Amino acid sequence: MGVKSKYEKPLASARPDDRGRITLGIALTRDVSRYDVFFDEITGEVLLKPFKEVPAQEAWFYKNEKAQKMVAEGLVAAKAGKLKKIDFKKSNWIDDVEDDE
Repeated sequence: MGVKSKYEKPLASARPDDRGRITLGIALTRDVSRYDVFFDEITGEVLLKPFKEVPAQEAWFYKNEKAQKMVAEGLVAAKAGKLKKIDFKKSNWIDDVEDDE
């Protein structure tokens, strides 16, 4: 009896093509921009760790805890129905928003 694996049942079986490639299919690649590949030389197991990358202009948000907290608070407030209409056509609409803080 071999070493007990974390994964008891295979998801699927696949054969490499003539160039050594195995396709994962759309279900396993949807919204994934890349995989880190790990190989266990003892067991021969391959682990693919999926990643979703963000555009460079949005990366600041994931480094800014204050912005993340503000967005989370805003989502909670919106879910609770605490909404305020803002007239963006007004020239000083930003003053109304800043007054609420």
